[in-house]
Amino acid sequence: MVRESGPIESSVNIKAAPHGRPIAALAVVGLGTSLAPLDFAVNIAFPVMTQAFELQAHSIRWVAVSLLLTYGSLMLVFGALGDRIGHLQVFRAGLITSVVAFIGCALAPSFGWLLAARVLQGVAVALTLSCGPALATLLFADSRRTWALSAYGAMAAVAALIAPVIGGASIALMGWPGVYWFRVPIMLMALICLPVVSRSLKQSPVPGREVARPDFDVLGSSLLAASVALLLLAPALPDQGPMRPGHSTTWIAGLCAVIGLTLMAAFIRRQRHRTHPFLPGSVVRNLDFWLINLAATIVQFTSFAVPLITPYYLMHVTGLSSLASGALLAIWAGGSLLGSGGATRLVRALGNGGAAFLAILLATAGLAGLAVQGEATRFGLMSGALFIQGLGLGLFQVVYTDLVVASLPLSARGVAGSLTMVTRTIGLVFGASLWMALLQGLNATARAESIAPHAAYAGAYDGVMQAAAMVSGGFLLLSCLRRGLWFGRR
Repeated sequence: MVRESGPIESSVNIKAAPHGRPIAALAVVGLGTSLAPLDFAVNIAFPVMTQAFELQAHSIRWVAVSLLLTYGSLMLVFGALGDRIGHLQVFRAGLITSVVAFIGCALAPSFGWLLAARVLQGVAVALTLSCGPALATLLFADSRRTWALSAYGAMAAVAALIAPVIGGASIALMGWPGVYWFRVPIMLMALICLPVVSRSLKQSPVPGREVARPDFDVLGSSLLAASVALLLLAPALPDQGPMRPGHSTTWIAGLCAVIGLTLMAAFIRRQRHRTHPFLPGSVVRNLDFWLINLAATIVQFTSFAVPLITPYYLMHVTGLSSLASGALLAIWAGGSLLGSGGATRLVRALGNGGAAFLAILLATAGLAGLAVQGEATRFGLMSGALFIQGLGLGLFQVVYTDLVVASLPLSARGVAGSLTMVTRTIGLVFGASLWMALLQGLNATARAESIAPHAAYAGAYDGVMQAAAMVSGGFLLLSCLRRGLWFGRR
């Protein structure tokens, strides 16, 4: 648990896995929240979508950014709404919205239509994922919280594992719309099975599950959503492609950032006068709490270079098919699955802080391994690096979620789960904008020096992974200056 001051430490008594109906309910929750990790299938379709809509490579980032911006800005709001009206109700609304969004994406006749449907998908993700962790932890006694989150994370990792493979197969059968069509029956199945979750929640062993919840702060939630949306939009706006004379979006990005910061300041000021703020004052004043959230943002930011950039490397340098590329990226997701599933034992052995440190170290090592591929792809090294990077990412997400949930009161489980997704979103938005821009810049520079196309793209890929490894490793070294952050007393 993150204390008022002092180190991050293990916060739960980890017992054997429970049995019975709660596990079935947890499986239903995992099925519903799979709409997000299954979106990795879309990454495999990026090269095909770029060609289908006749886009420049830098424009495809909006497929990711439109989704991330939407659910990133709404996540905390919907988490707080779930704490107020019930997590299952919000979760159900997300499943219904997701079905409509996937159909809209698959039938999109133009790129603009696709982006509009992706915004609707972002609303669905925010509704569903904001309450997913809360439902997972409320199904079991608090002493089994780490196990529940580990199982929840493992199910997400399974979805991410099969996403590239199913995505590649779906593209082969139906073209790029297949990466959306195959998720429609999955969401319908989750909807049909929701009564299992409802019955299990009524028998929940969590004490005080039906605690009185504060009124929903509509104005504060609006300020928060608008500020986060603008702050996430700012880094995505600058054009990364060839610019028209006199044309620049930099000033618009700056304006978004200024307005976003102003609205965030108004939100913070309002929170100081609220009886029931989004985050308790003791948590807001805890430096360790914010450092672990910063760590989560950096882990997600650097790790997103892997699924975002690797499909382009595989297409331009190795010439692998969509199906083969998906199978290779599944190794990365397999590492994440093992990391999520093994989190319980590692927390028992190392504590939450030690397990988090190890997770970041593994994620950094994986990025470093990917940074030395070159034009002559070494598939053995690439497979090992992908697995290690995914292992660290999967482990970190479970440990981090456990730390945040343990730091907030039971009545704020929705906010706690949402916060873990907001930090992830911030990392992904910056990653979607900056890593693609760096790849394009390095590739253009190499081509200008008359380097062969394959060699230029391979060098650009290595450069992106080197930068990601340096950011991740640099943060890990600097974080060690905070005494007791990772390896404090239990």
